[in-house]
Amino acid sequence: MILLAFLTLAGIPSVGQPNRFELEADRLTRLNVATFYDSAKKIWKPPVASSEAVGTDGYTFWTSLLAWQSVIEAAKVEPRQWKSKVGSFYGVLEQYFDRADHAYCAWKWFPGNDDRFYDDNTWAAIACLEAFDVTHEERYRSRGIEIFDGFVKGGWDGSDKPGGLRWGTKSAYDDRKDRTVSATAAGALAALLIAKSHDATTYRAWAKRALDWIHLKLSASNGLIYDGFSSPKFERMNTIWTYNTGVPIRAAVEYARQTGDKSYLEWAIKMGNGCLDRTQSPMFDGAVKDPSKRYWYDSTFFVQYLVDGMRSLSLATHDSRYIDEARREADYCMGFLRDEDGLYWRNMRLWTIDSATQAEFLKWTGQDAPTLAADESERSAADVKMPVEKRPMAKTLLANAGVARMLWLLAH
Repeated sequence: MILLAFLTLAGIPSVGQPNRFELEADRLTRLNVATFYDSAKKIWKPPVASSEAVGTDGYTFWTSLLAWQSVIEAAKVEPRQWKSKVGSFYGVLEQYFDRADHAYCAWKWFPGNDDRFYDDNTWAAIACLEAFDVTHEERYRSRGIEIFDGFVKGGWDGSDKPGGLRWGTKSAYDDRKDRTVSATAAGALAALLIAKSHDATTYRAWAKRALDWIHLKLSASNGLIYDGFSSPKFERMNTIWTYNTGVPIRAAVEYARQTGDKSYLEWAIKMGNGCLDRTQSPMFDGAVKDPSKRYWYDSTFFVQYLVDGMRSLSLATHDSRYIDEARREADYCMGFLRDEDGLYWRNMRLWTIDSATQAEFLKWTGQDAPTLAADESERSAADVKMPVEKRPMAKTLLANAGVARMLWLLAH
């Protein structure tokens, strides 16, 4: 691995000049297409069997969606280069779409496929509305509204016991009945993006109900957001994932912008401040003893949602602390997670990747622990009977599309 001198990277140049995030985002997005996209079969697929993939046949929907989102974000920054590609990578997703149920399946659609996730589809609606903003093509807005009205609304638990939006549909798995922030917060944001151009009263009301549910039932005292409620007893899931706070931040900021209700901006500020507090673990990696070397602990594909939220919060408040932290985290990714082949690892915690990154972590921090806790998602899935730490390493599209979107967000 090449360790960049990320602590001394140059500042962002003047408006109109490419900055370090834009340059790296463009390079990485092109490399993602070259590495993971099969143009003949029109599908995103892994070079070797690995996480989020069905063998080497292709990636699941969420991974393919995040790849499209990185292209949409690229089109906002470099429209001449990327705007024309929004449509082609949108077309890739059609093989996952269930027209009868107005929703994307977790894997390619086939008769009887009932495996759909509400968080996948709320983010699909968000992506469609953002594609509409970039291209002004009505098909994207129509699809976003179709997903929301035809599928997402049906997942809302109106009982308030516990309430919220369920995670998925597949009846054979109890966890699909979980009520999650991942789905509910993205649902709120999707509703607000629809409200910008269609039936504002109805969709803002839906978003308010979703945001209030998160705020009332899943807010920790430090401002961070818990994961949701697990089925069947609906006990609170206390994990603090980065996206669980990042998406509500952006949605609360957007609700405040559209309605003028400053209480939602105040809530977003409280959440954002929690994401700056390096004593909070999880949020920051508590295995790091030196607070100045603590970074968000999560994976790149989750962290990019928090970068999105922190960016929107700085834009709304003119307080640079939030975007500065997002830039700091992105510099860390570029410094430590980019490998010699130009692709990125998944984990912000270097001690979970391989022995080389774990040794690098110990040298950088001056610590003698933790030992390697190898994450199987960083490795080939060709032989799952092999001990995790002995499996070959494997780069994934989810990791690299997450980094690419993160960098594009910080490029503008």
